[in-house]
Amino acid sequence: MMRSNYPVRDDFATFTPLKIALAYLALTFAIAVAGPVVYVDFSKGRTALFLLAVSIALAVGYTIGVRSMVHNGGSGRSVSLKKTSALFHVSLVAAFFALASSIWAALNSGSLNTDLMGLGNAYVDAYEGYVRNSGGYSLSFLLYSMSLPFSFIASIWGIFHFKMLDKSRRIFVILLVVGGLLFYVVGTGKQKQVGDILIYLVAIGAIKYGAAGKPLSVKLIGQAIIGAMVAIALFVAVLSQRYAAVNVGAFNINEHVHPRMSFDIEHPVFKFFGLDYGFGLSMFSTYLSQGYYGLSLALNTDWAWTKMSGFSYSLSVIFNRFLGFEWEWPNTLVYRVGATTGWGESKWHTVFPYFASDFTWLGTLVLFGFLAYIYARSWIFSIRQNNPYAMLMFTLMTMGLFFMPANNQLFHSPGLLFTVIVVSFLYIRDGHFSRNAGQGIVSRKTAAKGWAIASRT
Repeated sequence: MMRSNYPVRDDFATFTPLKIALAYLALTFAIAVAGPVVYVDFSKGRTALFLLAVSIALAVGYTIGVRSMVHNGGSGRSVSLKKTSALFHVSLVAAFFALASSIWAALNSGSLNTDLMGLGNAYVDAYEGYVRNSGGYSLSFLLYSMSLPFSFIASIWGIFHFKMLDKSRRIFVILLVVGGLLFYVVGTGKQKQVGDILIYLVAIGAIKYGAAGKPLSVKLIGQAIIGAMVAIALFVAVLSQRYAAVNVGAFNINEHVHPRMSFDIEHPVFKFFGLDYGFGLSMFSTYLSQGYYGLSLALNTDWAWTKMSGFSYSLSVIFNRFLGFEWEWPNTLVYRVGATTGWGESKWHTVFPYFASDFTWLGTLVLFGFLAYIYARSWIFSIRQNNPYAMLMFTLMTMGLFFMPANNQLFHSPGLLFTVIVVSFLYIRDGHFSRNAGQGIVSRKTAAKGWAIASRT
């Protein structure tokens, strides 16, 4: 029988996502401050104060979200298992067709890489001749962008309910996930898809752990540490191939790197891991650290309002190119930082300056408190009521959390912007306003039975 209330203090899992988010912010900022990369004029104190304010906003918003689950009322809405199953199968077919079409297009054009040792060259070739906002989009890019919401839905629900599916559906899910990794990572040398799948697995694993209501075990923690080490090793391997393709390594990195940053070859990372692997780890650390440097520069930059389009590059393009609005991107903080300091928009600035361009710095704190409120509710609905749309929202927001030290990942590209819109619609309609297990949300036992039947029809 499902629980009808939501304990706040005696449930270990309730605040786990918040604890992980705060620890992640602290760890990544520590890497920026004490890591192997040195940044010129890094306002560490001001940045730390802003991050403290963000942490407080996240804690307050998350706590309000949890408590709202205890004191809320209302009849709520039922989640239709038939409708959910139909959406899964439509998404699976659409995503698989889009992936197959992209692979076919790459094969026909001769641009598909099949050499595991040629990832770096494949990445360089993929971006050869690329001009940002030029208006030219490849077929592969358009297919990827339009199919991303379907791929996201099919991947999350397919992985979560994998054991409940019949053999044919399992094969399609495996082909979608593994095929996508092979196509984008090996075929084009990109590593984002590796990160996406790992985040999916982390979020799904967290939901299963939270639903079990058990504290973290030593075994689980050990498995998480091993998994993190394997993931980092994969990223480092891909990065090493990328830079090897352009003849850049520890011996000459400071000749090629941005003038506002440099690598400290005397740092313990290089002494402990050696020049080659230490270089790969140091490059990986920039993914977690340079955003905080961009944030520090943005905090010292004059502000101009971007009329509610600065938080999303893709949205600003749509407003300008298709709706005729003024091109606001040059007024964003990230663009103005580049114009005044040389730390261009292609560098990272954390997620916060993007939203601050529209909401101000104070408004951004309020906004992230509200986002933490949604994060808490989607987490509770996921682990207590098996709500499939809350699972989508929780996983999507977890992705945003992982990219928080880098950029505004969820709103930057057309595909992810489209995914946010679709998932938000589904969550508002069938996730956020469902009240309790007694008001129509299917139980885990019923869901398992329903998915097993639906997957065979």
